[in-house]
Amino acid sequence: MLLRVLALAAPLTMIAGCTNAVEVAPTAASSVLTSASSWTLYQGSPSPSPAGSWPAGTVAAGTFLPFRPGSTAITYDPAVVPPGASATVSIAENPRGMDVRVQAAGLIPRRAYGAHLHTAPCTAVPDDAGPHYQHRADPSKPSVDPSYANPRNEVWLDFTADGYGTATASSALGWTFAADRPARSLVLHAQATRTGPGVAGTAGPRVACLTLPAR
Repeated sequence: MLLRVLALAAPLTMIAGCTNAVEVAPTAASSVLTSASSWTLYQGSPSPSPAGSWPAGTVAAGTFLPFRPGSTAITYDPAVVPPGASATVSIAENPRGMDVRVQAAGLIPRRAYGAHLHTAPCTAVPDDAGPHYQHRADPSKPSVDPSYANPRNEVWLDFTADGYGTATASSALGWTFAADRPARSLVLHAQATRTGPGVAGTAGPRVACLTLPAR
């Protein structure tokens, strides 16, 4: 009888061991999927957030593909932003202003990208996303004056992708978007953002665009 009990207990011990062996901590990929699910729920919500406030966490997530009608995540240069690359934008308001964060994957490993929030949604034409969103608007256009085109007055999210083509960047700002004038897109550029007089805020061609929702 004792031998029979031991024989039955052994398989149970092995099964328990296998169960523990496959338990893993959530990965970055699973976090992105969770964020994308949250965005889907927000899009379909019948009760939008009150004017002047963004939903906590993710506000936009998308996979970059060549333009087609209805696209909200577009690659304009597949050699720089490969089809299938993705980005997630999170905006969280706080007592001092807001924190903006971008997470990206599937990009060219070890490549630098300029990234900013712009004033208009994405279309098939890169320039249709408008200029950078500015808290204090520059009366001169295009805005290349460092007094206005700077990371304190605009939302700059430049990053360099790691060896796997992933990246995260964030910006802490002392202001929030006007209720009637939110940022409407994340634009990725082919180069890092410049800061000098006459070129401030420029970052080369627009290579991808992710539309942010109106609120």
